[in-house]
Amino acid sequence: MKDVTPDIARGIVLRHLPRALRAGLDADATDGPLPAQLAADAEAATPGLGAGVTAWLRENVGPCPGLDVPPQDGAAGPGEADGCGLGALDRAAALGDDPTLREIADALVLLGAFERVAEHAGRAAAAAWSYLDRLPEVGAQLHRLAPVPAGAQAGGDAARAPWAHLDPLGRPAAAPDGATQATDEAGASWRAELESAFADICQEARLLAVGLSAVATGRSRGLWTTGTLAQVAAVVGQAVAQPLTVAAERDGRRAGEARAQSEIADLRDMVRAYRDEADRRQDGGAAAVADVPAGHVLVCPHLNRTGHSKAKEVARGYENAIGTALPLVPTPDLAGVRRALLEEFPHAVAAVDATLGAFAARPHVHAPPMVIAGPPGSGKSRFVRRLGESLGVGVYRVDGANDAGGSFGGTERRWYSSEPCRPFMAVARHAQANPIVMVDEVDKAATRTDHGRLWDSMLQALDPENAARFPDPCLQVELDLSWVTVICTANAPAVLPAPLLDRMRVVRFPEARADHLDALLPGILAGVAMEAGFDPRFHLPLDAVERAALRARWRGGSLRRLRRAVEAILRVRDRALTRSPQ
Repeated sequence: MKDVTPDIARGIVLRHLPRALRAGLDADATDGPLPAQLAADAEAATPGLGAGVTAWLRENVGPCPGLDVPPQDGAAGPGEADGCGLGALDRAAALGDDPTLREIADALVLLGAFERVAEHAGRAAAAAWSYLDRLPEVGAQLHRLAPVPAGAQAGGDAARAPWAHLDPLGRPAAAPDGATQATDEAGASWRAELESAFADICQEARLLAVGLSAVATGRSRGLWTTGTLAQVAAVVGQAVAQPLTVAAERDGRRAGEARAQSEIADLRDMVRAYRDEADRRQDGGAAAVADVPAGHVLVCPHLNRTGHSKAKEVARGYENAIGTALPLVPTPDLAGVRRALLEEFPHAVAAVDATLGAFAARPHVHAPPMVIAGPPGSGKSRFVRRLGESLGVGVYRVDGANDAGGSFGGTERRWYSSEPCRPFMAVARHAQANPIVMVDEVDKAATRTDHGRLWDSMLQALDPENAARFPDPCLQVELDLSWVTVICTANAPAVLPAPLLDRMRVVRFPEARADHLDALLPGILAGVAMEAGFDPRFHLPLDAVERAALRARWRGGSLRRLRRAVEAILRVRDRALTRSPQ
């Protein structure tokens, strides 16, 4: 089988296009079999339409092969072309909702002489843009064409069409023995030529749609010449798209130069890092980082600069925690912390003592992982936040119900949305080596494993040995997270997997009772004032009438309901003050 030529490949692609695009992109469409085929297809779809299409073509296109016969008696003449040709096609297509007739009508417009059908350019533009959506389907059909040149290799007719080697179902016919290698090579050549021709035709189709749109809006009148509507639109489309093409090439060169400069900078950084590593090895493995002072921890010693400029992207926002020793917050007076917490949570004496006991006898703030378990509204999340404030460390909250899959342990650097692990994000945000990471509502985490589970990604951070050498997939370096305290809150810790519970201590947090009301009110009033931006002493204590109303409405349980009731009393107090004379 001879090598396929670009003209043959183009002809194959054109045969698979919709009729309208074939009429618009085939330069020899009016001199080929397409006009006669359009008339035959219209006649087959609706008897009587073929004569009207023939007459319309003679009137608006001119002599065409296959149509150069005198009209039969009763057939539409040139004077009736629009009424019995294009107009009849449109009516039949609308009444029968026939896409074939619509396609034939669109092809007729593109084949028409420009001076006669220019007024239909808007219609043709809309059709061309819609047919662009069918090009992927054409590409899939072409991809299935794998011609087998068995007959040619055996001395057969080399000029046969490529589809002559397909069986009745469109599949390649079996090749004779010994022709497999030659068949594969020839088939690859055919596919390459078809793909090239298809890419060119796709580009021409877009330019045709652009040109038709420009003609429909009256653009580039200086380029309007004689010829078919498709030929004029192709010239106009190239002229209109030329400035955009030049701008795209210019932007592409600039982007390429910027990428090249970035890659060069990355390569220089990598070479410098390799040289530094070699120097450290020659010095007997001495550490190249500065000595870490007492009371500090080097959480992230350095950043591996692998990938083109990716290391700089992942490090953005975390520069203060990379290669810098961060301080450890010393443990304050736990007796004073206990008094402050019990003033706000008088109903949770045992929980406060159990939690603070985990921090006792340590020079710096740190405790083993724990889960604060209690009913909804008991104040667990606020307790953890106030615990961190009283201890002087930052609290980084992770929403257990909404945190995306395994992102707690970090995401791979190769992903566009890669992020470091949550404990390191807490370290960088608070510039401390020992913050508290609060995983709120950990029992409500998603259980699907499509992108990893929160529970599974937490396991390594909860193990002391692994936390000291935590391999972050985004930073691609081992982190020292051994001083980070992980505290979870949960309503039903029993649903947590056994490996997770085995690494955490469960602290029960009780509900408040009605007899705790007087002790709870000062903290709630101060919290309401602080959230409004006022001094914690802004709200006066509740009087006897207000307390009685509150006791009638709240008999223990959720602190959220108690807070809403207090806010309602404050609103009533404010309205009463605004109505009273000053």
